[in-house]
Amino acid sequence: MTRIRLSVLLSIIAVLAAPALIAAQGAVKQERQRKTRVKPAPEPVDQVDEKPPQPTEADQAMQRAITSLSTQIGLLNDEVRRLRLETERNSQMMELLLNEDRLAKLEEKIQEAADHKAQLDAREQEIVRRSRNIQGELVMRGGLRRDEAEAAIRSDLQRALDDVHGQQAAYQQRAAELVEQATRIRARVETLRKKFEMSDEKSPREE
Repeated sequence: MTRIRLSVLLSIIAVLAAPALIAAQGAVKQERQRKTRVKPAPEPVDQVDEKPPQPTEADQAMQRAITSLSTQIGLLNDEVRRLRLETERNSQMMELLLNEDRLAKLEEKIQEAADHKAQLDAREQEIVRRSRNIQGELVMRGGLRRDEAEAAIRSDLQRALDDVHGQQAAYQQRAAELVEQATRIRARVETLRKKFEMSDEKSPREE
């Protein structure tokens, strides 16, 4: 009898607790579905072809100005280069003319030194000839004491000969210095002339 009552009591409790249990199970299920719900993928955005911005009139004007400036700078550089070459050529031409003038003057001095040396050589030969003809010198000078007159003549001729030898040595050294200077300047003149010849040959080919 007691067992029957207990069974009936459990059945009544089960019937009364069933709605609450079902509700709790539904809430748990909904919570799980909410947590595990997958977020919807974002809708694809249509790609819009964006065209590059068109340059404005100011931009175009600036570009033209830059291009013109670049062209002018190039022309200016060419002009500066030509001016530098022309200045260098004029400088070399001036140097050539000055060296040619110096060379001409040196050659004149060398010729003058050679002429004077030739005169000294002739004078030397004349003194030597007179030294060998003391008797004629004695007759020309006269004098009573022959020995003293001959000694005086020989002394005068020797001084004159020594003077001629000194002048000959001086002019010979001077001529050597002039020849050395002329040789150096002549070499420079030839170098400059060759440069001008090469420049004149190159100019038609460049044009």
